[in-house]
Amino acid sequence: MDLQPPSVLAQLPRPLHASTGKTHISEVYSLANAKKRKRYEVAVAVDGEAVNLYNIQNPKLVTSYAVSPKSSFSCPPCSLRRKLANGVKRQTFVAVKKDIKAFTEESGAGGTSAPVISSSTYTVDDSKSPTIFVGIVPGLDTEDENTDSFDVLAIHRDGRVRRLSPDLESQRWSQRHSAIAQGADYEVHGCFLLEFDDAKKSLLKRRPDLVSLAAGDSLISGGDDPSILLLVSYPAGAEQISLSEVRIQAFSIPAQVPGRNLDESQQMRHLMTINLPNIGGERISCDNMNWQFHCGSAGLNLSFEKGFVNFDLSQYTPATTSKFILDAEDFSSVMRISPQTVIGAGKSMIALYDTQYKSIQRSIVTEDLPSTATNSARTTFINYFAKLDLVVATKGNSLLAFDLGSSQSISGIPGKRSRDGLLIDAIGRGIGSASHWEGVSKKHRSNETAALGLDSSEDIEKWNKFSREVRQCAKNKDGHGFDRAVQAYCGTGDSQPFPSPGQYVNTETALFLISLIFSVASDGNIDKLSASSSINLSVTIWPTQTCEWLISLGLLYPGNVEAALRRAHKPRILPQLPIGTFTKALQDSDPSLQRLISVLQGPAAAFSADELSHALKIFLTLARSSVISTEEDESPKALTNGEETTELSQASPSSSTASIQTIFTGVNSCLLKLNAHPHQTTTTSLRASLTRTDLISTIHHLRLSLATGGHTTRFTETPPTPISPALTSPLLPLQTIIALLNAAVDAIGPSGWVSISPADYNTAAASSDPEEAASLRDIALIAEMKSEVSAALAGVEEASLLTGFLREYLRYAKSVDSRVLTNTTTATDEASKLPATTSTAVRHEKLNGADLLVFGAHDADADGEGGDASGKLLPLSLKADKGVSRTKVLKGTGQVVQRSKREMGYLRRKAVGKYTFERLVV
Repeated sequence: MDLQPPSVLAQLPRPLHASTGKTHISEVYSLANAKKRKRYEVAVAVDGEAVNLYNIQNPKLVTSYAVSPKSSFSCPPCSLRRKLANGVKRQTFVAVKKDIKAFTEESGAGGTSAPVISSSTYTVDDSKSPTIFVGIVPGLDTEDENTDSFDVLAIHRDGRVRRLSPDLESQRWSQRHSAIAQGADYEVHGCFLLEFDDAKKSLLKRRPDLVSLAAGDSLISGGDDPSILLLVSYPAGAEQISLSEVRIQAFSIPAQVPGRNLDESQQMRHLMTINLPNIGGERISCDNMNWQFHCGSAGLNLSFEKGFVNFDLSQYTPATTSKFILDAEDFSSVMRISPQTVIGAGKSMIALYDTQYKSIQRSIVTEDLPSTATNSARTTFINYFAKLDLVVATKGNSLLAFDLGSSQSISGIPGKRSRDGLLIDAIGRGIGSASHWEGVSKKHRSNETAALGLDSSEDIEKWNKFSREVRQCAKNKDGHGFDRAVQAYCGTGDSQPFPSPGQYVNTETALFLISLIFSVASDGNIDKLSASSSINLSVTIWPTQTCEWLISLGLLYPGNVEAALRRAHKPRILPQLPIGTFTKALQDSDPSLQRLISVLQGPAAAFSADELSHALKIFLTLARSSVISTEEDESPKALTNGEETTELSQASPSSSTASIQTIFTGVNSCLLKLNAHPHQTTTTSLRASLTRTDLISTIHHLRLSLATGGHTTRFTETPPTPISPALTSPLLPLQTIIALLNAAVDAIGPSGWVSISPADYNTAAASSDPEEAASLRDIALIAEMKSEVSAALAGVEEASLLTGFLREYLRYAKSVDSRVLTNTTTATDEASKLPATTSTAVRHEKLNGADLLVFGAHDADADGEGGDASGKLLPLSLKADKGVSRTKVLKGTGQVVQRSKREMGYLRRKAVGKYTFERLVV
């Protein structure tokens, strides 16, 4: 499956100061009954411009709030939407330098009236530390809709937390908790607010003591549940840190604020302080660290320029559940999609990664992003909407949406995702696995050498030399040199340059050769290929002997070509080759079609029905263009929809007999391969790939094969007009003709046949209108097919009746044939030892114009009558004499031993026929 190119949701305004201005984006929540729910909207704060709200599900600008040109936002905004009885109320909170601003928008029910927008500001004067987080704490849910049931929480870099009223008119409290102040040199870099019910199910599910401590008096009084605040901090001013220096602190924020002086524990109740575990002693740069928290799994996600790490905070000691680090990569952003999947924006591509098996699931190169996005800008992921399967990101001033639902969700079930993290999806897509055909080291012979079957250092040197030679030959388009190199490496001797089909051939070697024969057509940079790119296949070089060898082994078919190219371009993931690309590549490389026909006639049975239908379409198009119509002579109507064609010998010089023969050989080869597929699959592929004209041409060709095969003509009748062998080679069996006729008729379908059968046609009009003439021919085709089918059925019935008459003779003949097959090695020796009475005489007779051959046996001392009589009698067992076996089985041990010549002669002299006939002459 492909990672589709993203869609542009909106063009964001640029910051007023392009060099220093920033854009901050966050989610939009709805609040009902003290429960927050994420909406399909994002809030965008642009320095010096405005605060805009965009809808993601139906891309549009919802609302916008202008700010001062000198405004500089210090953190992402917090936007809240509530549905009231008399309308909708939106409240958006932002931090601008030392101020906390609130934008309130109220609109009437149904949007009948213009919205009323107001703003308020709270100035921070007790702290110089910038505000890094603004959120809401749900409070007591009252019946009065005019009273806001929440408070605003603002957190500063130094760890100070302040609680403000919803209208920003007053401050509830402000403090720097003693647990935070213990680390004077620590700064807060991540803040997350959790609902108490969600925290009990994930973060605190193994800590009932902390649940009781967080709830406090609310469990007794029955008040609203508190909120859980998580703070991520690490030493200030450090350029690089180890993960063990990162400190996680959890606090409980009560829902209600009593109207009296509160102590520190009543404002913020400290729950726990923990440190993250180290990962191999690795130090991480603090510049590009980004923290996210997944509430459902209690997972704290750290993304940085080298990868992604997930920590499970629900354990007593934080544990690393997944680690995805690429030292050679430079990610601008990494975000969690599922427990085993992340999406990352690297230097040259954006891809879905499997963190469990370290594989690339889907990818798209950055050049395939919409042209409206600035090419030099890096991609930053904002949020993942699981129900929509959308990943929202920014690139420059473009707001993008990556749709993962088209490739990962279960068809027909919205919101349902297929299981990820499966080993079958990771095989062959490893991140660090380059192609093991490049060059094998002598020191590391675990994987590459095992796949290539290299057992010693001499074998490795031989392989490296061979790979360099064939690559150079492929680069120089030297087919003869390519053949010589392959013969020198794979050959078994001078008499047999290539291994025969019965001998073992390493599949990896064959795939390596195929990867050099075929190539993916691109614009010159193979790194730009991705799962969303449309690619074409081309033949780079065609070493004749090597290709014939691969065809004889049954290894040259579209599936192997695709597998070889995928392995050759690791770690890039190539998209699936379009249907028909393989046949089109062979046609473009060889207009004579000999290469395509040789591949189709090979033993490989792995051609899909769609690929064969595309090949059939190519041959039908060429056959139709090669036939030249005449006005007088009428020849068999094959592949012309019933139009008159000239004899092959009268064709123009531009359409040579060899070319016609090649085309019809390809048609019959495609039909023979198509017959190996089930009827429904064949019908579907024919309907999808061929036009109605192509299907009618196929039916005419099958009718021709039915007639020239003698299936519709009695043996006493005059044979039909001779047809050139070019139209009937290779011969199609009756079963193949019948199956493909049914498939072609079903592919047209009832509606297709009805559409060509008008209610009334007049012959005069048909002679002047080619379309009407073609329709009349199609109508006549139905009647002709009906008569031909009836004739073929009569022939089958006659053959069945004749089989009944000759059943005993056929049974005896089969036993003779089986004896001949089992004794082919000794046929010459046995023939010299047969008695003279087994020689046959042939007599020619005529019956109803048919030539008959009558076989009889000569009698050594009798006349012709005795010979005829003895020759016409069959053994009563209807089994041929098998003679004396050369081996025997010992009764005691069961050992198989050779008979001696003396014993064999004795058994021959002793042998008497199972049945004998004596003639009494009186």
